[in-house]
Amino acid sequence: MTADAFEAVTFDFWDTLVRADPVSTRRARSERMHAVLHHHGLYVEAEVLDDAFDRAVAAFDRRWAANEQFRGEHAAAVVLDRLEIPVTHPAHLDLVLAFVEAPEGLAHDLAPGIVEVLDELGRAGIHVGIVCDVGLTPSPVLRSYLEAHGVLERFDHWSFSDEVGIYKPAPAIFEHALAGLGVDDPRRALHVGDLRRTDVAGARDMGMVSVRYRGLRDDHPGASPGDGVLADADHVLDDHRELLALLGLASDRRP
Repeated sequence: MTADAFEAVTFDFWDTLVRADPVSTRRARSERMHAVLHHHGLYVEAEVLDDAFDRAVAAFDRRWAANEQFRGEHAAAVVLDRLEIPVTHPAHLDLVLAFVEAPEGLAHDLAPGIVEVLDELGRAGIHVGIVCDVGLTPSPVLRSYLEAHGVLERFDHWSFSDEVGIYKPAPAIFEHALAGLGVDDPRRALHVGDLRRTDVAGARDMGMVSVRYRGLRDDHPGASPGDGVLADADHVLDDHRELLALLGLASDRRP
């Protein structure tokens, strides 16, 4: 397998390009929402708010597995329902905004070696895109994380589920990515992601070469919502720089 055989590489976002930090994200939401509650003269015990967050995550997991869109504002509605704060309450909109906007400005680490890989792919003339199942943090915030590291401009196209309107492994989101990258033949594209159910299965069904990256998260069969015992990818990487060796662009330079 050589770089000449490929026109594009697409990447998943969380735990592929960027290390997920759900603890910091939840803390930011909790602090922001407690501040809003205090401003409106309301008090909610920390345990109750934490339970509300758990319910929102569980609701997302169910809808994600069913490929039904569930965004941050939907999760906020679940949280406020648990807190028994009706839509008519003056604090309601402020709390929704607090939930959705709280992750803005958080610092998230890039996956090791990814900058080097993006640079090498660009030099080789291979287009680079993102195919991302957006969770409770909207795509503009995800873009801001890449921009903070100075790598947003290295991507030629983005297919975020909250903009495309569908999650992986449905073909439509991969079709959106390939069209945006100017790729007519899916066999001339690779998709790199950490999850078997969405990334690996979706890429395979599309006819793309599937690559599972486990450098930040090793996805065992059955570990994700809706998983059965799923097949592994065509290639499995522990370090993104192994992709360069796989494509014949560079030797494996893992530290």
